[in-house]
Amino acid sequence: MENKRFPNLCSDKDCTGCMACFNACNSSAIRLQTNDEGFYRPVIEKSKCVGCLLCEKSCPILHAPKRNRFEDIKVYAAWHRDEKIRLESSSGGAFSAIAETILNEGGVVVGASYSEDLSIEHIVIDNIEDLKKLRLSKYAQSNIGTIFKLIKKYLIEGRFVLFVGTACQASGLKNYLNKDYDNLICCDIICHGVPSNDFLQSYLKWVTSKYGSINHINFRDKSKGWYDNLRVIRTHDGTRHEMKGQDDAYWIAFSRNNCLQESCYSCKAQGFPRSSDITLADFWRIGHNIPFGHKNEIEKGISMIIVNNPKVLPYLSKFEKIMYMEERSYEEAIMGNKAGIKSSHRPNSRNNFYKDLNEMGFELFRSQYMKPTLKETVVKIFRERLPYSIISFVRLRKQK
Repeated sequence: MENKRFPNLCSDKDCTGCMACFNACNSSAIRLQTNDEGFYRPVIEKSKCVGCLLCEKSCPILHAPKRNRFEDIKVYAAWHRDEKIRLESSSGGAFSAIAETILNEGGVVVGASYSEDLSIEHIVIDNIEDLKKLRLSKYAQSNIGTIFKLIKKYLIEGRFVLFVGTACQASGLKNYLNKDYDNLICCDIICHGVPSNDFLQSYLKWVTSKYGSINHINFRDKSKGWYDNLRVIRTHDGTRHEMKGQDDAYWIAFSRNNCLQESCYSCKAQGFPRSSDITLADFWRIGHNIPFGHKNEIEKGISMIIVNNPKVLPYLSKFEKIMYMEERSYEEAIMGNKAGIKSSHRPNSRNNFYKDLNEMGFELFRSQYMKPTLKETVVKIFRERLPYSIISFVRLRKQK
């Protein structure tokens, strides 16, 4: 009988669902399934396992990837020079500008996209027209599938690749590749944490019962300004609905940390330096403590770019052709983005959240976990009823 050791993957609680192990297996011995909470998890089929342990070695939880040692981390406030693209973006459109640069040079871009049923998956695009699929923040776990294998194929062929995902997904990619590639820019986003696709689908099913079949969702609509992001859906008949009050249930649960993946409460990928080459985020609180000479730009959305690897520096001049960039300090960057260095707090309400989601009807579940508080209701009323000019004026005064 062959003497082999079967791999020991990280626990369900620690797993991020990055799928590095799934991509690393060359004998189809790992299949993906969702756990009781709807998060993607690998399962080893021992009858197919050859004991190579590549899956175990690729796990960024068991084997933390090498982090960049860039002593002079560069931080930039940025926004796309095309106002239309900036409006269609969650913050300032920095991702679009970086992606356009890579696509214009014949590269490919890998990022999260909504599928037809509005679940989230990583896809590859090779043209500017498809870039709209990757814009906007998606607030649920993305299915990586076998995208890491495809990335490796492109890299070996010499094609330039831009990968964008959460920090844990970026760590998974780096571990899977197990070597540095000059033709790869690995970009992560500062992440609050991810809910499961099951929760997202339960919410969308509930919303569909109220408004009809949905074909678009935007968790960060900026029609009333960057700070006052709206949750907006569109039904197949083209009707636009703003998710307010009880309809904003998904965002309320997300903001309260009720629905995040267990590993998000003790994130192993956070902190600086990162394993990724670039980190993107909203530049929250820009100008609050350090003077910012573009106050009128704030309500349109400001992106934050943190360059973690000096290999990116030669590309900055190319990025600047498409977006405005101004160097800022690391201290200011972290001031409004604590999620970059600190995990989200785990509330006690998380204990039974997914169990109750599976057992209750969504209406009862919503009233128990996602009913707006009095404070949230009052703040929303003021934001929705006060003229935008007054809200903008108050915010600008705070910048001084």
